[in-house]
Amino acid sequence: MKYPRTFHLPGSPGATTDDRVQHDLSWLDGELVVTEKMDGGNLTFTRDAMYARSLDSGTQPWDRPAKALWAMTAHRIPDEWRVCGESMWARRSIAYTDLPGVFLVFGIWDETNTLLGWDDTVDWAQRLELPVVPVLYRGGSLSEACAAWSRQRSEDCSEGYVVRAAGRIPAADFDHRVLKWVRAGHVRTEASWRHRDDFPINEFA
Repeated sequence: MKYPRTFHLPGSPGATTDDRVQHDLSWLDGELVVTEKMDGGNLTFTRDAMYARSLDSGTQPWDRPAKALWAMTAHRIPDEWRVCGESMWARRSIAYTDLPGVFLVFGIWDETNTLLGWDDTVDWAQRLELPVVPVLYRGGSLSEACAAWSRQRSEDCSEGYVVRAAGRIPAADFDHRVLKWVRAGHVRTEASWRHRDDFPINEFA
């Protein structure tokens, strides 16, 4: 199943004419979680397969370490669940020096096509022995949530952030309850790196 498009927050500098911006923020009420938007490649682990944004997208050379990790993890993923995260082995626009793993979980979908609440996401990631993306804020203020990234990160070392409702999110509500803010010109690599075998890699803790 294809990973849903994440809409931009109003004022997100990285939004282009091809992107969608969510202006109705009324759904972001209650407890919120802000995670760092990592500069990696979107991957999904299921019990039976590993793929990028859609089932027919295949895998790339820079996903080899993540594929090896999936092979060791797949049997523990419940049927019809999808574990989604960033493939972090290849270095893209940001050079990371202390990553906790080659695959960082940012969301898990259950068999009802519902995104697990954040606490359950962390719990399941721990059961699967997979690290999660960094958390920058948790609380009830949208303004504080949106300010958390700039207090802890800069555009030189971070692509942006994702703010989501802390609880369970049905697929139909995703475009209102999971939004992103992305730095301007966030893709800063030459497209040719994808056609090379000697692409740079990140560093890990």
